[in-house]
Amino acid sequence: MPDNGLNAYESAIVCNADWFLSRQTREGYIDAEGDEFYGIHGDATLVGHAVTVRCYASVLTGSPIYLASARRSLDWLAAHQDSRGGWRKHSAFTLDGAQCVFEGFNAFERITGERRYHQVLVKAADRMITGTLASDGSLLLSDMIEIGEYAHFAFVAWKTTEEPRFRQAGERLLAHIERNFDSSEGMWRPFDSAMLRRDALARLLRPTLRWAMLHLPLRGRLVARISEHLAPLAVIDSFPQYAMSLMDAECLLDMLDGSCDFPRLKQQVRATIAWTETHCQGPFPGSLVESRRLDGDGRPCVYPIPILNDTRMAALWPATCLLIAYCGMNNHVYREKAGRVADWILTVQDDKGGFSNFQNPDGSMRPLQSGNVNFYASMALWLFNEVYNNGRIRMFTARKPATKQSELDSLN
Repeated sequence: MPDNGLNAYESAIVCNADWFLSRQTREGYIDAEGDEFYGIHGDATLVGHAVTVRCYASVLTGSPIYLASARRSLDWLAAHQDSRGGWRKHSAFTLDGAQCVFEGFNAFERITGERRYHQVLVKAADRMITGTLASDGSLLLSDMIEIGEYAHFAFVAWKTTEEPRFRQAGERLLAHIERNFDSSEGMWRPFDSAMLRRDALARLLRPTLRWAMLHLPLRGRLVARISEHLAPLAVIDSFPQYAMSLMDAECLLDMLDGSCDFPRLKQQVRATIAWTETHCQGPFPGSLVESRRLDGDGRPCVYPIPILNDTRMAALWPATCLLIAYCGMNNHVYREKAGRVADWILTVQDDKGGFSNFQNPDGSMRPLQSGNVNFYASMALWLFNEVYNNGRIRMFTARKPATKQSELDSLN
């Protein structure tokens, strides 16, 4: 890491911003894989999330290159937003990537105070909400792992726009998360229990779908679209299995600034942290694996996706979710554990600034480095530095950063 007056966590974030910079085209597109499931290069979701990492680097270093780079990406995204508010032709993700791209626009507006992209931001937030909730408040999506992120972003949209519809949406989504908590095990179910299908069509198609998802190298945008719509036909049952269900803890971040209070969620997160530490401990201190072991359990995996059911490799994404949950709890009981996770995350960053998604038990890294997982690593490190490491700049623990506005202006 460079000797720039920053601590190890801040330096890691800046180096990750440089990793994104090195992959950016003149137009603002970023040539990196989006995630570990579908392998779409330059997915709009990673371009949006990468904006946030560059905003972090701008605040930490004061260098103008990061915001200049972020603006190019935002210009590219704004030019390619579709009529519904998403990025359908440029994303393989649920909701046409609107949720992740919204997050980048929101981070930029908060850091800079610039509102040039405000209407794009609002349109993306509306696409996220209308694609997740029906008019009666019921869920349109079945994957409860993802819902935690959308609920958090709904509250973020409310705080940015002051539009009550976004807070109402966040509260509805949070109610669905709390409803899917398995109190007997102390963890959330990864698939909405109300959307399980046991009809004749599901029974007919399920064996073929599950076999294909488990054994064929299914990658790309088409596969992502198919998975989004056919997942209810492939899932047999929903029970606590995956460490990444910790994404449902993200609304705790909206308590850090005092704007929200979610006592029931906090109780569920406390139990979920204990469940995850017990069932998904990874091969290195501070690491997690993707899934609990099901050997002898008698139940087939919830999602028939091989990498999501791995129980050997240290997996970066769930580890970042655990660190975010520790930070959301904002209790020094978790300080030492959070430090171990943050320190492990540092070990999977290479000298170019990219974080590896997986580390083998022998210590070697798998070659995959994906944009959205890299964003989560930087976000988690930022939170740890702010909540437990006396970070000098506040973005989550106060409605406004603790630094004077004049200092932020000078950095930008």
